[in-house]
Amino acid sequence: MKRAVIDIDNTLWHFCDVLYERLKEINRSIPTPDFWTEWEFWENYCSKDEFLGAIKDIHLNQDDENHLPYPEARDFLATLKKHNFYLIIASHRSPESTEQTRKWLMKHDLMFDELHLSYNKIALFEEDCHIVVDDAPPVLEKAVEKGVIASGLIFPWNKIYSNSHYKLFQSLNEVLKYLLNHSLR
Repeated sequence: MKRAVIDIDNTLWHFCDVLYERLKEINRSIPTPDFWTEWEFWENYCSKDEFLGAIKDIHLNQDDENHLPYPEARDFLATLKKHNFYLIIASHRSPESTEQTRKWLMKHDLMFDELHLSYNKIALFEEDCHIVVDDAPPVLEKAVEKGVIASGLIFPWNKIYSNSHYKLFQSLNEVLKYLLNHSLR
């Protein structure tokens, strides 16, 4: 069975808007996500501990009505499953958020076979890994280096990489079409 490694934040749901609201509590001058054109956009507005603390707090409290998946996320995962992919949901998250993350996925009927929360997704990109879907350029680049089909959603922070060896799209439906066209060859 082919494995698909799928990110959560800014892949299955729009994390950046929630993060923006949290970072605004730390520093009101933080720019909106439309201006997050670099991966380290936050460095001039808060400390690393504040930034990571905001992310951790969102992950620990994600299981509520304010954190909804993208409308097409359920069908995206179900279609990959229908095409015999083993779905690994992988996120750069503290393992202590496992229960909240699992509840959130199940609450929204987001299919998965395995949940992998750690700060090293790259360990999953072995020979039976066929697809990686993520928004982080470093993750996508490592997948391509390992010979894996890589794709994700386009955002201001990854837009400059959109002509790289992986493809970025406006919607999960476009990502799905690309993945199926390239993985079923």
